[in-house]
Amino acid sequence: MIVRAEWPGYVMDVLVRIGEEVEEDQALILLEGTDAGHTPFYVNAPEAGRVRELLVEEGDFADEDDDLVSLGEYDGE
Repeated sequence: MIVRAEWPGYVMDVLVRIGEEVEEDQALILLEGTDAGHTPFYVNAPEAGRVRELLVEEGDFADEDDDLVSLGEYDGE
């Protein structure tokens, strides 16, 4: 499953690492919005799984619908 940005923003922090097991609704990425107030917002995991790939890093700009994180099923490893 690919987790995508709902709104455009700058990546302020990547809160997970490759191989990390995450829970549903866990914060994965912190973005700073492009609105006048530069409102920060979290991108959360839509379901539990394991982080397979990080597709952005701190300082990157993510447009709406850009791919951010690849999640896979937890395989017990």
